[in-house]
Amino acid sequence: MLTVTDFLTVAGATAITTALMTFLKKFWPAAPEPWVTWGVAEATVFVGGLLEGSLTWQSGLLLAISGTVVAAAALGSQVGIQKALTHSKGGSA
Repeated sequence: MLTVTDFLTVAGATAITTALMTFLKKFWPAAPEPWVTWGVAEATVFVGGLLEGSLTWQSGLLLAISGTVVAAAALGSQVGIQKALTHSKGGSA
């Protein structure tokens, strides 16, 4: 079960972002990977921030930086998943 705390940790927000990107790719296969992932990561982190309390310019700045960190982690995990799937199908990377 997701809690507000999941949105406010790098690991939780990365897992949520990766899951949302997997879901989004079903409907928009040609989505520009890094940019859409970054947008989804920022949205995920901002939702967590808004669930925690009011938004100030300081918290907004920290959430934007956190969203960038989550986007980098999500992009890295997506590449890892793609490489694992390629190897499991007998392909080479």
